[in-house]
Amino acid sequence: MAYGQLEFHILDVFTTTKYMGNPLAIVQVPASVSASLTQEKKQLIAREFNLSETVFIHANSSYAASDAPLKIDIFTTEEEIPFAGHPTVGSSWFLLLGPGKTGQIRQGVTLKTKAGNISAVLQGGGRVRLQVPVDFGEHAPFHLSLFKSAQSRLHEADYANGLDGAEPVVSIVKGMTFVLLKLNSEDALKKLRATAERVEVPWLGEWQGLVALYAFYERDDRVLRTRMFLGALEDPATGSAASALGGYLGKRKGPGKWRFEIVQGVEMGRRSDIEVQVDIGSDGEIERIELGGGAVKVIEGSISL
Repeated sequence: MAYGQLEFHILDVFTTTKYMGNPLAIVQVPASVSASLTQEKKQLIAREFNLSETVFIHANSSYAASDAPLKIDIFTTEEEIPFAGHPTVGSSWFLLLGPGKTGQIRQGVTLKTKAGNISAVLQGGGRVRLQVPVDFGEHAPFHLSLFKSAQSRLHEADYANGLDGAEPVVSIVKGMTFVLLKLNSEDALKKLRATAERVEVPWLGEWQGLVALYAFYERDDRVLRTRMFLGALEDPATGSAASALGGYLGKRKGPGKWRFEIVQGVEMGRRSDIEVQVDIGSDGEIERIELGGGAVKVIEGSISL
C-alpha cells in the first residue's frame, strides 16, 4: 500500500447475494493515520463513495488478538451519525468473516460507536447478529400531510390511519428517529413515491437529528415489508429503522421475546433480508433488541488521502 492511501472494501449488506442488499463502504484506518484523519477528510471520502453510509474502522492488523472494542465512525454523504444498522452489521461481518480471513478467528467482536459499544456474534450461514444500542423514545404522533398529499396513486383506504390520522414517531437512539407509516396492502406500499421534502418533526428536543419515514405492511405470513424514505432518497436496507419498528411493535405485543422478519429494498431491485429480535420485560419496556443479517464483498481497492 502506497503512502497516503487507505484500503477500502465495498460490501452488500443484509444479503448473501452480490448486487442485492445495501452497499456499504468500509475504509480501514491504521493507527498511524487515525489521529490525523479529520472529520472534514472523512466527510469528503464519504461523499466520494456517494453511498448511504461509509464506515471508518480504526483498527490495525492485531485486532484479532484483542477483545478491546474497535472504534468505528459512521458517515452519510452529509454528516456523521451515532448509529446505523447496515454499517454495524457490515462492519461486524467484515471483521469476523471478511476479506483476508483464513479460518475462523473468533466468534464475536465489539464495535465502539458514538451511540455506545455494540457486541456482535457469528451465526450460521455467514450471518452476524448484534445487540443494538437502545435509548428508545416515543414521541407525539406526526401528521404526514405533505407526504400523503403527494401520493396521487393512493387513497384514504390505503392508510391504516387514514389521510388525516397522525403516525407514530419513535427513536431507536437520540439522533435517529423514524415516522412509522402503516399501510393496508403490499400494493399500496409498492405505489409509494419519494418526495423532495424531508420529514421534519419540530418537537423532538434532545432527540433531534436524522428523521426519516419508514413505511410498512405486515403480510399474512407475518413478514414485514418495508420502505424507507429520507426526502428524495430511498434506502434499500435500514437496520436502525427496522430496530425502531421492531421495538415499537414488540412493546404493543407485551412481555416476551418477539422476532420480526423484515424485507426491504424490493422496489429498488435490491432485496434486503433483515432480522430483528426484541425482548420486552414484565414492565412492558424494551430490555434488548438484536439485529441480524448477512453480507458479501463486491469491490476492494485503495483511496488516496
